[in-house]
Amino acid sequence: MEITTEQNLQMKNVLSLRGKFDQNLLMEKRKELDDVMKKLNVHPIHPAITTTFGVEQTPKGTVMDMEILVPVDRDISHELAVLKMPGYRFKPLFLLANAVRAHHVGNTDSLENSIKELYKYLQVRNLRPITTGYNIPQNDPDDPKDLIIDIMVGVDPNIL
Repeated sequence: MEITTEQNLQMKNVLSLRGKFDQNLLMEKRKELDDVMKKLNVHPIHPAITTTFGVEQTPKGTVMDMEILVPVDRDISHELAVLKMPGYRFKPLFLLANAVRAHHVGNTDSLENSIKELYKYLQVRNLRPITTGYNIPQNDPDDPKDLIIDIMVGVDPNIL
């Protein structure tokens, strides 16, 4: 795993879905997101990026406050406004600036270790996170051992 600083992530025409999902609902929402893109006749130009704002334990299990971001091939702000779908937003521009990036290659099981190493790196260097971690897949492998993903966390540019 490689860690780099002062990284930026910029995407145009981003379809966003945010909500609180358990694992089953998350899978349903991912399918729904695909259906919405088909209905709007847009195509993703990068695999979906995710971020988790919080996790809570409920009597029914774990619920995650998540956002799924999909850059698409054109502006769909008008069409999405007409649909009036709760949780969906169109972002003409998404910019994550001054981020620290961990580049993970390998098994999905070891991804948690890479995330822990990234946050340890931030702590040791007194870098203050100001965003959640964004999971940015670089491929869509058939075998989970072949996963390539970047985890990016925006940090405060001020050195205190």
